[in-house]
Amino acid sequence: MFKEKYGPWALIIGGSEGIGASLRSEDGYAVVQEVVPGMAADKDGRLQPEDKIIAIDGVSIVGRVPAEVIHLLRGPVASIVAVRVARPGSAQPRDFNVERALVIVPTVTMLRDGDIAVFHIVSFNQSTTQRLTEGLAEARRQTGGQLAGVVLDLRGNPGGLLDQAVSLADLFIHTGPIVSTVGRHPAAQQYFAASGRSVAAQIPVVVLINGGSASSSEIVAAALQDAGRAVVIGSSSYGKGTVQTVLRLPNDGELTLTWARLVTPAGYYLQTHGVVPTLCTSDLGDDEGSLQRGLERASASAPATPLALQPRAGLDERAWSELRRSCPARQTSPAVDLKMAERVLADPRLYAAALHPPHGATALARNAPPVAQPERALTDVDGALSSRQR
Repeated sequence: MFKEKYGPWALIIGGSEGIGASLRSEDGYAVVQEVVPGMAADKDGRLQPEDKIIAIDGVSIVGRVPAEVIHLLRGPVASIVAVRVARPGSAQPRDFNVERALVIVPTVTMLRDGDIAVFHIVSFNQSTTQRLTEGLAEARRQTGGQLAGVVLDLRGNPGGLLDQAVSLADLFIHTGPIVSTVGRHPAAQQYFAASGRSVAAQIPVVVLINGGSASSSEIVAAALQDAGRAVVIGSSSYGKGTVQTVLRLPNDGELTLTWARLVTPAGYYLQTHGVVPTLCTSDLGDDEGSLQRGLERASASAPATPLALQPRAGLDERAWSELRRSCPARQTSPAVDLKMAERVLADPRLYAAALHPPHGATALARNAPPVAQPERALTDVDGALSSRQR
């Protein structure tokens, strides 16, 4: 299925050329799942959710694999693609000419529960930090300046642009390291630190992660956890800690070049290790009893495993495996995660008790090298976006 292999935003990934619609696979058809407001697919109601795309530029796509459908829909900005759809309730197919455009995904959405703002971030494209900044301002306005806490829901977020992960973490961290990159080439040695221009350095923060949180998501989660700026709740993250650049080849192909590894403020590699939450919910259900057990963990002074007290940069692979086994990654996004986050943020004493960063991050911050900035937007943590941004 499209959703399983390519993700729900397969055709509207940030910076790509397309029509502004996400698809799913159903009985051999490409079915419109959602259209981006204001984009080509949305204009004049041309495409609507549940439309079945049956042909593109006169070519039948029934039974085609997702990659073929995506290739046919993508193309140069301002070019026209002819799309034929079967619409529920309509006896005859409908034909639309849709102009392709550069699609920017609305990667950040906000919900508010009283004076707590919950931001769901689905990926990191070139507008993610700006959207979150605007969302924080709106949340402050809605709460009359009394915003009590922020939840960053990064569950299932596969990552994206490195500079956006750095700038987003910078919103919450006033000073200190955010992430470093190391590699064989001298240009791969980079260090990124807080700029001192944070806009939410004092607001309590909870970050939600799971086994689908990768690359840029892990940069943000690790930076806030290591700095003591956020309580991380959920299950262990994926462990995608490499930086890649996508190079366009003369034959119109693409080469993904891995050129660096990511190092957290605490000094450990993200690759294969990922981020282990402060409060683990892997073994919890969504019932009230599970929520209470989770809150008891938040108030306890002792962590679930003694390894959590050791400097993570000093753990060998065997110890890392044991630490991750103490909080196994899971792909689901259970309601108990968000419930715990809101309860922790609502109780300052509970939040303070749960806020214990891994040992070793403070020492690294004191010995940090000079601040560097991303050299170009092409740099991408997971190689999915950058070839579209030249």
